Amino acid sequence: MGIAADESLDGTTGVAVLKQQHILVVADVSAELVIGGAERMLDHHIRALIEAGLEITVLSRQPTPDAPRHIKLHNGVHEHRLPFSGDKGLRGLLQLKREARIWWQSHQGFDAVVAEQPFTMWGLLQAGCRLPRVQICHSFAFEEYATRHGLDWNLKHRLITAAMRQLEGSVYRSANAALVLSQFMQDRLHTFFHIPQEMVTIAAGGIEVLDVSWEKRNALRQSLWGSEAALPHVVTLRNLVPRTGVDLLIQAAAIVHVDRPDVRWTIIGTGELLKPLQGLSATLGMQDVITFQGFLVEKKVSQQLLAADVFMLPTRSLEGFGLVTLEANAHGLPVIATPVGANPDVVGWSPMNHIAENPTPDALAQSLLRYLNQMPDLTQRQELSHATHCHFTWQKHDDALLQAVNSLA
Repeated sequence: MGIAADESLDGTTGVAVLKQQHILVVADVSAELVIGGAERMLDHHIRALIEAGLEITVLSRQPTPDAPRHIKLHNGVHEHRLPFSGDKGLRGLLQLKREARIWWQSHQGFDAVVAEQPFTMWGLLQAGCRLPRVQICHSFAFEEYATRHGLDWNLKHRLITAAMRQLEGSVYRSANAALVLSQFMQDRLHTFFHIPQEMVTIAAGGIEVLDVSWEKRNALRQSLWGSEAALPHVVTLRNLVPRTGVDLLIQAAAIVHVDRPDVRWTIIGTGELLKPLQGLSATLGMQDVITFQGFLVEKKVSQQLLAADVFMLPTRSLEGFGLVTLEANAHGLPVIATPVGANPDVVGWSPMNHIAENPTPDALAQSLLRYLNQMPDLTQRQELSHATHCHFTWQKHDDALLQAVNSLA
C-alpha cells in the first residue's frame, strides 16, 4: 500500500468494492460528543465506513466511570464501552486488559478493525484479537503525557513515559496498515517505531462544504459583539490542555494590548486548564478583552469563525495535523500558528496563513501585529474559503481510508 491521498482521488472513480463486511472501530474516546480533533476524526471515519455500505460497531472506554456501558449513536451505530475508572497508570491498563478480555469473549463476527488510538486496542490485542487492522495515528500518547508533566518531571514520569512508548510501539508494529494525516506523522512513526513508510498511508484531513452567508457577516458580528463589533477579533478553538498552548495566546494578547488595546480575543473550548488560564488572563489584566466561551455546539463555533478576523493556533507540541486550521480557512479565516508539529505543512498551504518565527508569546504577538496592518478584505476571505473547500475534501481522505481497509483482505 503506502500511498498518499493523491490529488486525483476526487471521488469520481471511487474505490473497489470493499471485501470486508463488519468493521470494529476501536477508540479511546467516545463518538457520542464531538469535543476535539480525536472525536471529529472518529465521527467522520464512522460516517465514511457507513456510507461505504459497511456494518459498524464501535468499542471505546467509558469517558467517565458513571457513563453508560452501551449507547446508540445518532447514526444508529452501537458503541460499546469498556468499564474504565479513568486511571491513566498501570491500574487503568490492567483494568482495560481485564475488561477487554471479558468483552471479546462474547463479541465475535468482525471482519477487520479500524483502530483510532492505542490503549483500548492494546487491551483488545491482549485479549487475543488477531483480526486484520488499520491503525490510525494522530499523535503519540507518550509525548502528550510527557508534556503534561514537564514541570514536575521525575523518575516516575520517565518510567511511565518509557512504558507508554513501548506499549504504543507494540500496537503500531502489530498493525497490517497505518493511516496518518500528515507527512510529519509518517516520519515520526518511522523514526520512533521503525514503521516502514510503505505501510503508512498519508490522508490529509478534509472539510465539510459550508453554506457561508457572507452577506450576513456584519449583522452576525453585531449580534455577537454589540458595540465592539467594529474592533478586530482574534479567535481560537482548542482543548484547554498543556499541549495546545492557550497560555501562549493569553500572553501574546497582553503583549499586543500595549500597542493595540482595541483587539478582542475569544477562546472556545474547555479542559483541565480552564480555571488556570482564566487566572492567567486576570493576572495579566486581560479579563476585559479575553472571553472564554467554553464548549460550543458546531453551529455556534461556525458563527464565531465566520465573524472573527483571524484565528490563532498557539500549539506547544504534538500537532499531528490540526483539523481546526482547515475549519478556520473554510470560513475564510486566516490562521496564525506556531512552527510546531505539522503546522508548517498544514498552515503553510495558503499564503494567507502565517507561521510565527518560534513558539513564543512574543513571536505570536509580532505575527498578529503585522497581520493587523494588512488584513485581507472580504473578497480575499471568500477566495480562501473556496480554495480550502477545493483542496481539502473529505472524499480524498475517505478514498484513502477505504483503500486501506480493503487492502486487509
